Amino acid sequence: MTKEYCVPYMGSIPSLTTTHIQTPENPEDLLVHSHAFYRRYAVQIEDEGLSTFGIDAGDYLIFREQRWPSLEGQICLLTMGDEVTIKMLECINNPTVTLRVGGDQILPLELGTTDFCVIGILDGVVKESLAKFLIHEQSEMNWGC
Repeated sequence: MTKEYCVPYMGSIPSLTTTHIQTPENPEDLLVHSHAFYRRYAVQIEDEGLSTFGIDAGDYLIFREQRWPSLEGQICLLTMGDEVTIKMLECINNPTVTLRVGGDQILPLELGTTDFCVIGILDGVVKESLAKFLIHEQSEMNWGC
């Protein structure tokens, strides 16, 4: 039997637009089969913006905490002000970076490296039909009264 590891689930995020992240009140942990020595978290993609890369709406994306991609064309979780989105980054060694999704669903964005922050790099994908969660039970507080 394969050992399963917990990755915190942080909510759902689009790739075609930006949104405020809505972390669930009592978040579950996504169970994965690989161990990593770095911090990871999971988000669920809301739309078909990355479908040309084999990532469908509803799939769970596992991101590792990293502040800048090390390779060209990596899919990243980004913040733009107080909103988040998922994009593929190109021209990462230039003063102006290209942010895009798959196909021609929306025009690529050309932004300066100080116009957004990378908060995670795609580390893996769990298809929605294969996702398993560890549900934390809420315990009632005994205040001793």
